[in-house]
Amino acid sequence: MHRTIRLLTVEGSNYGPYVALPLTDTWTPLTAHLFTRQAAELIVKDLHRDDCGIHGVFAEDGTLLFFRDAPEDPQPVIITPDEHGRYTIGGLWPWDEWGDHVPHTAGQAAFARGAVEYRQADDSASLPTPLDGLYARGRQEAHRVTLRLDQP
Repeated sequence: MHRTIRLLTVEGSNYGPYVALPLTDTWTPLTAHLFTRQAAELIVKDLHRDDCGIHGVFAEDGTLLFFRDAPEDPQPVIITPDEHGRYTIGGLWPWDEWGDHVPHTAGQAAFARGAVEYRQADDSASLPTPLDGLYARGRQEAHRVTLRLDQP
């Protein structure tokens, strides 16, 4: 399997994009992906912006717990980070691939472009401030989640 990043959002939202590393070659909206701690924190923050019925919290040891607000489902989904601090998140809500069909800001587009171009020459100098910094953050996030697996 060629492991390259995927840009995701929560289906029906304009959150993210979240830089994810697929775990399989097949993809459905409920497929789990790997995310960095920074991306996982952003996912939790974004989920808390809506009344979506799921909320997340990080334990002191770094474990991520997702709780459903439904009384018939009181058990949390517990996600322990892997040895590189990445979180496997999926199956709790549908993902959508982040792209032009998702309403987004220039900042989100710059971040996404940086992530997609993480294996290419850094082009942040071609962008105005603060978009150059968002582009650089996207590149960094892609490098962190992939552990630079695709670097020559």
